[in-house]
Amino acid sequence: MKKIALIVTALLFVGIVFAQEDGTTLDQPELVRKPVEFAWEKMETDTFSVPVPPAYIREADVMYYHTVWRTLDMREKRNHPYYFPTATRGTWKSLAQTIFDAADYKNPDNPNALPIYDDEFCTMKKPLEAVRTALSESRVQYYYNEEGEETGSEQVFDEYGADKILYYRIKELWIFDKQRSVLDVRILTIEPIVEYIKHVNVAEGASLSDEDDAIAGEPGMRSVGFIYWEELRPYLVRQEMYNVKNNAARISYDDALTWKRQFASLVYREQNTYSDREISEYIKNSRDQRIESERINEKIRQFEHELWEF
Repeated sequence: MKKIALIVTALLFVGIVFAQEDGTTLDQPELVRKPVEFAWEKMETDTFSVPVPPAYIREADVMYYHTVWRTLDMREKRNHPYYFPTATRGTWKSLAQTIFDAADYKNPDNPNALPIYDDEFCTMKKPLEAVRTALSESRVQYYYNEEGEETGSEQVFDEYGADKILYYRIKELWIFDKQRSVLDVRILTIEPIVEYIKHVNVAEGASLSDEDDAIAGEPGMRSVGFIYWEELRPYLVRQEMYNVKNNAARISYDDALTWKRQFASLVYREQNTYSDREISEYIKNSRDQRIESERINEKIRQFEHELWEF
């Protein structure tokens, strides 16, 4: 009996030692349950995993359409539910983190990853290396010896998190369907925009030139790429967002953006004669740009109103 007890003790000791050396027991503990957030049994979001398809529109029934480009600023109070939480908390994710997880740009072998495109017509895929470059800031790391002499350098990339996505640009179509007699809107693409602080790489002790000094510290904007909206919707419909009015009423990012359109935005571009030029190209004052944005929105509303005027 003593021999059996000794053998069992030795086996347990060996298992603990190997588990510690492997690192799976100490460094990567397994989750014992799903995040504890509610006092009731949470319904799985996979139950609502299929987005509601938009109404079918025949080309022959399109009596009118107008293309509009909008900017969503995450610093606007109404857009905060899309920006927060800046880091994943339990089952809650921001819109940017949901897109990052769907794209899975760090894993090139994932065949089910959300594709990111290089053009607004979504005809050319953007290489994953280019996506990683857009979501990181390169800097030069210099190395010095004890005497303070430079011994070498290497290029280092600091990755941006989801909190750096401060803008989204969406391209949408306003369509009048004469078969249903409705003015409908369809989002075509979404483009996440990174805002970062520009800096210039210089060696220790060196001084910036006048040109570099003007650039350093200035905010910059960088596009991550274009995402086809219908390919993104299956990921958005599975992610809940915070409902400001009643958080017990389930709402997904797809519900808020596709159907309810619960966001604040500014039109920065519309389909026009001048090769779809942006408002900023012919209006420089920011206040007048906002007025022009409202004029474009009002033009679309006025078109619908005149259809039903008797």
